[in-house]
Amino acid sequence: MYDELIDLGFTVIGYSKTDPSTFWNNALINQVLNDEEIKQIEERFKLLDRRPTLYFEHGIKLKELTEKLELKQYKKGFEDCWQFWQGKEIDQTHFNSIKKVTTSEELETFLEVFNNCYQKDDPQNPYGELGDYLKAARNVWNKHHVANRIEYFMVYKDSKPVSVSTLTNYKGIGYISNVGSLREVRGQGFGKAATLYCVSKSIKNGNIEHCLATEEGHYPNVFYQKIGFARRFVAVGYIKT
Repeated sequence: MYDELIDLGFTVIGYSKTDPSTFWNNALINQVLNDEEIKQIEERFKLLDRRPTLYFEHGIKLKELTEKLELKQYKKGFEDCWQFWQGKEIDQTHFNSIKKVTTSEELETFLEVFNNCYQKDDPQNPYGELGDYLKAARNVWNKHHVANRIEYFMVYKDSKPVSVSTLTNYKGIGYISNVGSLREVRGQGFGKAATLYCVSKSIKNGNIEHCLATEEGHYPNVFYQKIGFARRFVAVGYIKT
């Protein structure tokens, strides 16, 4: 979803032109930073007109970084539970009803279904309405689908698309996202099929890892564990207040 990756040596900043949210504008960290490094990150975010956000694995290794950020008026804004496929046999139910998005017309259908899967006041949806994210989803498909770096899929019930998913292929990692089903078909296995089809496709593409990120304590987190994923680590986004 990033339009640009900015490598500062001690961090890589992901930047989205279309989606200003901290989910798609953050600095990936894997070490304790000094004050000057944090200052450089903040200055770069200021130039990008984005809130300074640092994203890192939440663990003992970076406890000192967490304490330092809290002293600098940063607060935890979001937390992701990273889950990885455990190599179990893949249930292929509904696979023959799944179609990859290959045209601009199909893309518009995908975005419409995707938007309808993520509505407010939905107990199974902790993310709310998609808003500007739809613009980013359209742009990133146009930019990367020819190279097969990103793939969009729709699951059909009869002739109607009822579920969607996305697979991103990058450096041996298959990242699964944007999974959703229309409310009227939930419980019928379409969301499961959309997810597992991405796992199957990721394996065929030669990826070594097949993963996704959710929020602990919410329905999607439990759902993915039930169908074959397991928690490996938690990552947090610390945002300058």
